[in-house]
Amino acid sequence: MKARTKVIETIKIAVHTTVSDIKNGRCGLVGRCMEKVAIERALRKMDPSGGDHHVRIDGGDIRFNLAGHKWHAPTPKVAKRALIAFDRERKRRSLAEKRGEIFESKVQPHSYRFEATKREKIQRMTRERQEQINAARRKRQAEGRPDKKTYDLRYRVEGLGSV
Repeated sequence: MKARTKVIETIKIAVHTTVSDIKNGRCGLVGRCMEKVAIERALRKMDPSGGDHHVRIDGGDIRFNLAGHKWHAPTPKVAKRALIAFDRERKRRSLAEKRGEIFESKVQPHSYRFEATKREKIQRMTRERQEQINAARRKRQAEGRPDKKTYDLRYRVEGLGSV
């Protein structure tokens, strides 16, 4: 039996989801999710010159890039409940937009903290790998298969969607 010591680096992040995040957020759009926008804002406070942190959040995990590494954290219960309530309003929100009415969300502004653990270092995409991905994408399109999945409430709750 061999014993090893492993250092795990973590950071704690405080997130405040505001009224404007809720009002301007869109269900099913990766870049406009209310929680994603709030987490991105918190990360920019920590790392103003960091660029895009590629935040992904669903019912199970929060994943983002920071300081050249990938980070991972479980989604707090407050954020999960808000995401589910927000996604349930999708039909009513789109109907109000079509009618030209102002939609009032039942989701309230909220705050939470989460602790993320540092994972692997970010590897740059090689030219060969990018060409391999593009060839596979062209093949799927030629076969008539969709290039990207559509995410719904079921995927968000199960923690499989990247919305």
